[in-house]
Amino acid sequence: MFRIIKAGAGIGLTENLNYIKKAENGCYILCPEHDASGIVFEGVAYHLLGRAAMDELETVSLEKTDAGTEITKATEAGGIVFVTLAEAGSIDPITAAEHADLFAEWAFPVAYTVGQIRRYQGTLYKCVQAHTSQADWTPTAASSLWSKTNDPAEEWPEWSQPVGAHDAYSKGAKVSHNSKHWVSTADANVWEPGVYGWEESA
Repeated sequence: MFRIIKAGAGIGLTENLNYIKKAENGCYILCPEHDASGIVFEGVAYHLLGRAAMDELETVSLEKTDAGTEITKATEAGGIVFVTLAEAGSIDPITAAEHADLFAEWAFPVAYTVGQIRRYQGTLYKCVQAHTSQADWTPTAASSLWSKTNDPAEEWPEWSQPVGAHDAYSKGAKVSHNSKHWVSTADANVWEPGVYGWEESA
């Protein structure tokens, strides 16, 4: 596989290069590699660095690369983008949880910032207060530092008392509490089901 590089940046990958040269009539024609002055990539003609001048064309260079390595790089880059979008709130918590393996495992001592999402015991947690993690400040033990994101496998997760606006329940949230199912009827709901802001579900 070849990476095509223009002005120091990769513009594409190809396994089959289409080599070209300029014919006597000024047109570009396909030719063997040893006769070529350029290539055609995605319908655009380029001059090849180190070959006979084609002043009217932009110059590119070629770099041999391994297809497996490129696929791995693309997969890793896609995972980084996914995590970044999830931490920015552009991907909903249920979709994020379906791809929990893309998120780094919680560790210590690490300086975490608000909004970062980490995996702990198979569940995703979002940092709600900047801190440097400690062994006894795990996401399950430190609710003032971490908020559990939704688990798509659990439709009615057990209700837990929010400690502030960062982990309050949104309108429509579903929980289990005192052996009953409840649906939140309020935004930023910090009340206990059965007291206020919840409707019992059959």
